[in-house]
Amino acid sequence: MTVTADEILNTLAAQLRRGLEQGFITLVTYGRGQARRESTENEEIIGNSLRAFAAGHPWFQEDLTFSVATNGAWYDFLVESPDGRVWMPINLKVSNLQGDDNVASKAGLFYAMTGLRPTNSAIRNWDVFCENLATHLRRENCASDYYFLVVEKSAAGVGRVFWTSLLHLRSVTPNGSNPPFQACWRQNIERSDRARSEAVDYLLNVVGQTFVLRAKALQSFKNHIVPKLSTELRTEWIGDGPLVEGESA
Repeated sequence: MTVTADEILNTLAAQLRRGLEQGFITLVTYGRGQARRESTENEEIIGNSLRAFAAGHPWFQEDLTFSVATNGAWYDFLVESPDGRVWMPINLKVSNLQGDDNVASKAGLFYAMTGLRPTNSAIRNWDVFCENLATHLRRENCASDYYFLVVEKSAAGVGRVFWTSLLHLRSVTPNGSNPPFQACWRQNIERSDRARSEAVDYLLNVVGQTFVLRAKALQSFKNHIVPKLSTELRTEWIGDGPLVEGESA
């Protein structure tokens, strides 16, 4: 039996939507200042429900497994097959769909671009990340992607449920404070139909714009802060500035 990624995600999204509408999945709301707790508990609620659903679905009897990630993995759920033919990392997003949310998985971006499961040594900082990504980049003939299950949740209740993926995002914006970029889910309800090579170009170009914003922060420091330093330190910041040891996050 051959099941496509679209079919798997459509089925999971439909089950999640049905559970929320019929009330056998109930999300928690704790209010201002409790976002992390709320996110963790809702992830657990949804994960347990989808795991129970998968356990009774014929696709997941022999051909596929559905698991909930633990120990701070870079995905929330994983669908895979015993032969490795299917390996689908899924990130859950519960959002009001209004503002920009961080899409800050360096590991997810690396996997989507290369088809290689990321190791800490391969992506430990942006310099190493860029070098390894350039070496292993797959612009064509590769099916790897990083998927999102998105649930709309606001003060009015729970609304739309849909899925998308990194390579199907219609619109992302650079984010110098939290690379690689941000996305407004309301603008990404409909999936982009870009070819893989076009999607790779689009996303990596925004990553580059993110790095430009980080460089602008350094330039602002030089323009405004460096003149206030001691004469000795100002001398160190002439030209490219001091040689700094350490890793960029």
